[in-house]
Amino acid sequence: MTKYVILYQDGAVDELVSMLMLTAMPDIAFIGTEIVNGDCLAEPTADLCAKLLNLASSSTAVAVSSARGWNQFPWIYRQYALQAALLPIVNRGGSGNHQQLITKTGWVDQMRRQAEQTGDDVKFTLLSLGPLTPISDGLKANPDARDLISEIVWMGGAYTPAGQSGPPVGNVDTGIAPGANPNAEWNAYWDPWAVDTVWQSGIPFVLFPLNVTNKVILTPDVLRTWFFPVAADYPVIDFAAQMYAMVAFQAGYSFWDTVTTAYLGNPGLFTIEQMAMSIDTSDDPTTQGTMTAGSGTSLSVATDVNVKGFYSYLIETLKGVSFPRS
Repeated sequence: MTKYVILYQDGAVDELVSMLMLTAMPDIAFIGTEIVNGDCLAEPTADLCAKLLNLASSSTAVAVSSARGWNQFPWIYRQYALQAALLPIVNRGGSGNHQQLITKTGWVDQMRRQAEQTGDDVKFTLLSLGPLTPISDGLKANPDARDLISEIVWMGGAYTPAGQSGPPVGNVDTGIAPGANPNAEWNAYWDPWAVDTVWQSGIPFVLFPLNVTNKVILTPDVLRTWFFPVAADYPVIDFAAQMYAMVAFQAGYSFWDTVTTAYLGNPGLFTIEQMAMSIDTSDDPTTQGTMTAGSGTSLSVATDVNVKGFYSYLIETLKGVSFPRS
């Protein structure tokens, strides 16, 4: 059965690879991607995404979100799409007509148009690899849109597991963002109110927190073991390896987004549990975005992943992306 997917992303390395994965997944109809001005600069990232999709022979629409967050990502995190745009494979030609993929049509209208073409019973999966603000904004402006959504899958947040004490292990670096909440995850911290709004919408929700995504760490050995042996035969894997090489020496860099994306194509890689979850939406920037398990909205939460199975699935999926060789 075909799964219709709209991707929300903010253009970091792992998100760009996730986007390419979606173009090659069986039974996935990749309708559109919306770029959030979070962990990137949205307009140049949209241009890069259109080039990559065009190289992958995909007709997926690319839009720039108007969403804005409360706690902005530091600049040091926002430059990777600009670097990726300078890699040779992106500039070899073949992407000259990529601008035709860029649209001003938002995700709600994209869903409605697709539903008109496909039939009234079609439902959409919203895959968010960045902040939830564009989904929150869209639901507030179009309450009836929830009827077209089968589930929302989100990479975000961190919580303290049952049986453990202390605050969650977040990824907000207060050395780079002084005064921020070190116990939060960035996608949640960008706009915790949007997280709360989406959770309370009643739409089925699958959460991929740092607790599970951080089990799949990017290291130079991962590149040597999984990417390098096949990079020469598959240009898209060569491109992915070059992008990952730019961040491979960052402490704690994980396959956050590709792990979450893999759930759409191979849910058997994951352990999913039902869990009540709440998020701090106070006015205090040192606590905003902290998630608490045990009370709040009932969500499906990924708690474990088959790490080797994920790497194998990632590589095999990327082999199906039709990047040109020259």
